[in-house]
Amino acid sequence: MSSVLRRPELASRGCRPEDGVPDMIVISNIDENGINDNLRTRYKQDLIYTFTGSILVAVNPYKNIPIYEQDNVLEYSGKKLAGVEPHIFAISEAAFQRLNHNNNVDDG
Repeated sequence: MSSVLRRPELASRGCRPEDGVPDMIVISNIDENGINDNLRTRYKQDLIYTFTGSILVAVNPYKNIPIYEQDNVLEYSGKKLAGVEPHIFAISEAAFQRLNHNNNVDDG
């Protein structure tokens, strides 16, 4: 999966939980309060998914959010995990790409 070292855009967006960082691995001095602050900030922006490295953290929005539409599927299709916002479709696409890669290696 993705390495945070290959995601320089995260460093430029700030490493404070109050900023709603999409990948919590870049937050310096992370603790329970920092994790909760980061998730709360993203939750208030209807960003219910957050990466911690290649792990996807999901927060139940308790409401309908239109993030599972066909347009969303296309937004993640063919993209690398490092280049997209956290979403279950990003994880699915990364797994699909890995399966295809492994099948091509096995066939060749």
